[in-house]
Amino acid sequence: MINNLDEDTNKALDLFNKKKYIEAKSIFLNLIKNPKVNKKIYFILYETFIKLNDAKNAKKYLVKFVELDSENYIALNKLANLYVLERQIEKAEKLYLKAIESKNDYLTAIINLALFYQGVGNIENAKKFYYRAIDLSPKNFAVFYNLSKIDKDFINSEKIELIEKTLQNEKLNSLNTASGYFLLAENHKKKNQIIDEMKKLEIAHKYTFEANLNSNKKSVHYWINIIPKIYDKLNFNLKKNNFEIKNLSPIFIVGLPRSGSTILESIISSGEEKILNLGETGLINWSIISTHKEMFTDSKKGEEQLLSLDKNLICKKLSRAFESLGVSNTKNNLFIEKSLENFFYIELILKIFPKAKFINSVRNMNDNLFAIYQQFLVKNPWTHSFENILNYVNNYLKIMIFFKKKFPDKIFSVNLEELINNKEEISKKLYNFCELEWSNKALEFYKRKDLFSSTASNVQIRSNLYKYDKEKYSDYKIFLKNFLDQYKWIEKD
Repeated sequence: MINNLDEDTNKALDLFNKKKYIEAKSIFLNLIKNPKVNKKIYFILYETFIKLNDAKNAKKYLVKFVELDSENYIALNKLANLYVLERQIEKAEKLYLKAIESKNDYLTAIINLALFYQGVGNIENAKKFYYRAIDLSPKNFAVFYNLSKIDKDFINSEKIELIEKTLQNEKLNSLNTASGYFLLAENHKKKNQIIDEMKKLEIAHKYTFEANLNSNKKSVHYWINIIPKIYDKLNFNLKKNNFEIKNLSPIFIVGLPRSGSTILESIISSGEEKILNLGETGLINWSIISTHKEMFTDSKKGEEQLLSLDKNLICKKLSRAFESLGVSNTKNNLFIEKSLENFFYIELILKIFPKAKFINSVRNMNDNLFAIYQQFLVKNPWTHSFENILNYVNNYLKIMIFFKKKFPDKIFSVNLEELINNKEEISKKLYNFCELEWSNKALEFYKRKDLFSSTASNVQIRSNLYKYDKEKYSDYKIFLKNFLDQYKWIEKD
């Protein structure tokens, strides 16, 4: 019996390592029926369901593993991460603290807890744990970068000198190096040394891109070269077209990073009606890519598959994934999802969710370009090249014009500057479009104690809407002069 157990375990692990997660899952589930099974199988089951984007079952088996190994700081930290996804704030906090209690120098949990406190707006505790992380890792410039966002006095001349010397004399990993150069760029920005700032940003983005080079290359190729050419031809295979998700009423926020999308998300979710807010799940793109993996390459077969997608399989994946995040056909059927790249998939999304609505987050395009380039957006590989940003923005503008003409009643655009200047009027129009009842609470989102954001705007949403600074990026226009002929939408004045 033991030999068979070991044999099946090795077989399942081999399948897992080969990324055959569904086959591995079946064997692992069979293994846990045996009372003599190693408790680690529950942890591997958690990892398997994570790979399958099934957070509900992932949590189920991780909870079981923690019951069997209550001091396992790695598992406690990962379980806390899952509770963050579910916005179960108190449970997440307790588990992060317990992970650190189990191992007081566990840097990953300490940083995660700092990020968690930053996400919920508890700035003092966030600072406390960032400083604790720095005590353990004095040249962790990624922590320096995060801390600098909530403590404007942290980066001083001493820190700049340390960063410069370390980057010059020591070998750091790519993301740590990138963080250092982002901080040097920010230092030049404060001194209005714009040319030096842009040079440092170019180096920072280079290292960020190289941190996950192969994956980033594939991602950029997909977002820049594949999907923009066929977004209007995407279709489902009519032979496999009987699965629908009719009862869900999602509100998708789409657009560009740094366009005010987090503010819109906060306003919509802060009214009288409690709305499930999922944040940036990436599930639409994941369901398509994972179903038709060839499309993520430059093969002709991949593009052919994009034009005849398997709706049944995609819908089943989405149904399971959204359900695991608390979405239900009978309750919690109204939810907000903020994966900004979903503008590429508007027509497909409407075929899956007929009741879907889209909020298009917009700001001055020149400002948006530089706001993106100045930000450390690790999960958006196309943002690590100014030329790629221009290309992506150009495609976004073209695609939104197309879909607004095709689905005028399904898309509502909100301009950040207009929202700030006319808060009540624009927010009422936004609520009307979403078929929600507006109240003053919508504009008091910054007072919420349960407001969580893991985006770069998590500090900004802790205060009332700021005045839009029209001159903030005026000195940067010199960097656009070589692109004026190619991109007519760039403002010249």
